Amino acid sequence: MTNIVITGCSTGIGLETAKYLKSQGYKVYPTVKNEGHIATLQQMGFENVMKLDVRNSFEIAEVIASVLIEDGKIDVWFNNAGFGQAGAIEDIKTHILREQFETNVFGLHECTRQIIPIMRKQGYGKIIQHSSVLGLVSLFGRGAYNASKYAIEGLTDTLRLEA
Repeated sequence: MTNIVITGCSTGIGLETAKYLKSQGYKVYPTVKNEGHIATLQQMGFENVMKLDVRNSFEIAEVIASVLIEDGKIDVWFNNAGFGQAGAIEDIKTHILREQFETNVFGLHECTRQIIPIMRKQGYGKIIQHSSVLGLVSLFGRGAYNASKYAIEGLTDTLRLEA
């Protein structure tokens, strides 16, 4: 059975993707940053919910190890975790922009960096990077989010060339 790890499944695209893939018979490992969301997903019928803050290298390694112990493989890793900070660039404090990048870019990068050796060793696997059209075009009042998604596009395009 194909298994899929999805980061950021508390709400939105991550949650909806997890529900859809589960309904299609995939073994889904939904992850959430907030431990309080674990019980909610379990009540929805997810058996393999795990805590994962993508800004924490150790938690990423723990999720990977747990899935490998249970299944011996990871078929798909979906880097979905992220958030959007709205506001004019002149109003966004640098620490807020840094927080945006810590989750949307550096967290995605660390997950990718840790999963690549596993997939190389397996000889297969897919990594899905959740970006946005706002990584290709800019939108007024979305500068922090635009910048983080442009960064994802650059990292992913380069990774494609390196693979």
